[in-house]
Amino acid sequence: MPFPEPAIHHLALPDNLTVRGAAEVKDLLLRSLKDHAATEVDVPDYAPVDLSLVQILEAARISFAEEGKLLSLARPAGASVLAVLERAGITNSMNASDKHFWLHQGETQ
Repeated sequence: MPFPEPAIHHLALPDNLTVRGAAEVKDLLLRSLKDHAATEVDVPDYAPVDLSLVQILEAARISFAEEGKLLSLARPAGASVLAVLERAGITNSMNASDKHFWLHQGETQ
């Protein structure tokens, strides 16, 4: 007898979170969107990160929401992701939902 699926799928991202690894990250998120109602993304603290990761995660947030599914980060954005968000000017214009997703601040909407 198969085991029931966990309520939240844990998705560990690969070690390369730059444009070179963008296709793999996109494919992992699309597969999770197809197969799971809720996905918690684990971004390795040691992985190199660039704006492509932020763009892919933002697109994934939209796609998951449109499907009535949940996407979250396993923990608040680490130093490397936060630096990319700051350099891109994203932290200056975050709404409550953005702060909850990226920084784990505020209430869930």
